[in-house]
Amino acid sequence: MKRLAITLALALAACSRAAPDATPEGAVRLFVEKMESGADDPRAMRDAYQLLGPRARANLKERADRASKSQGRRHEPHEMLAEGRFGLKFRPKQMSTRVEGDDAFVEVRGDGPDERATVHCTREASLWRIEPELPDVIAPARRGDGG
Repeated sequence: MKRLAITLALALAACSRAAPDATPEGAVRLFVEKMESGADDPRAMRDAYQLLGPRARANLKERADRASKSQGRRHEPHEMLAEGRFGLKFRPKQMSTRVEGDDAFVEVRGDGPDERATVHCTREASLWRIEPELPDVIAPARRGDGG
């Protein structure tokens, strides 16, 4: 009976552990970790893509669709994540969060005075997702019919 109680307690503890992206800071930490390991682990870029918010995922999907059409081979949205473009240029040492409804702004600080970044997050169901500032996808200019 004692063994059953211990097993049940461990099972409940495992089930009640919050997901890493259950907080804005956790989502930022997980995203940075995935982006840093992306060069060595192809799954990490897929995982990083899943940590993005709906606007960022839609933007990258549009980019992948355009790249697929122009290059004649299928590109996946996670392939549009460039390692140097989305990661932090410093090692995070401290984070603080300001939550405004379903949006959060995580202030990330490193060691130096110039090592600061604000990461926008958005709540999606019970988890937090990263919404980096991405340039809008601009429709390509159409060629004229003259000529």
